[in-house]
Amino acid sequence: MIDTITFDLWNTLIYTSPEDNLKFKNKRIEGFIEILEQKGVNLSREKMEEAYDKSFERYKLIQNKEEDISTREQVKIILGCLGNPKLKDLNEEVLKKLDRVLANQILSELPDLVEGSKETLSYLKKRNYKIGLICNTGRTPGKVLREVLKRKNLIQFFEVLTFSDELRVRKPNPEIFLSTLKLLHSSPNSALHIGDELKSDISGAKRCGMKAGWIVPNWDGCQTDFLPEEKPDLILPNLTFLKKILGPTDP
Repeated sequence: MIDTITFDLWNTLIYTSPEDNLKFKNKRIEGFIEILEQKGVNLSREKMEEAYDKSFERYKLIQNKEEDISTREQVKIILGCLGNPKLKDLNEEVLKKLDRVLANQILSELPDLVEGSKETLSYLKKRNYKIGLICNTGRTPGKVLREVLKRKNLIQFFEVLTFSDELRVRKPNPEIFLSTLKLLHSSPNSALHIGDELKSDISGAKRCGMKAGWIVPNWDGCQTDFLPEEKPDLILPNLTFLKKILGPTDP
């Protein structure tokens, strides 16, 4: 019997478009240039963007090991990619400014909720399911995403919020799922994870013994071939479909 449901965040409960992501990237680059100019380091936009992109490739190598790092560590990787000796001894005040520029852009333009997010979470809460969030972060850390969830009036539905930059492991690493379930006082065989990515969400949940539901917007029901480790237990065309699966009464 399922008594616990955990959710992915990006493109499961909230959504940012590729255009939004590019906008945030540009603001980060511009912010870095401005702050570093104040310290006497003049950079072309081309040079700054090159370092930003190169740093993300290095960050991806860490992610591919199912690990994660803080935004402060990401800032240091970006500075290292610039290759300027003047940037080796920046003081804490400057590093904090750069950290904020990297981390906080999403607060300037909050993401949209995926349709049915609040309705589905409210439904589960009323039926006494234990609800958790398991989120792989990137340039936006858990401390900022908590504020996003607060401003979007979703945070009250969750008993546990787990972010990869804080735990320092990423989905599909089973540790991030098991750590969340431990805090929820739940076992994998009574838990369901919902997410949109086959590798990180579906494979990760199944690796630790959870059931896994794959969100596929506007899914038409066509047969899909899956790798054995990525085969979902449920396929949901939208979040509200979960209500039909679980039924109108308590589990």
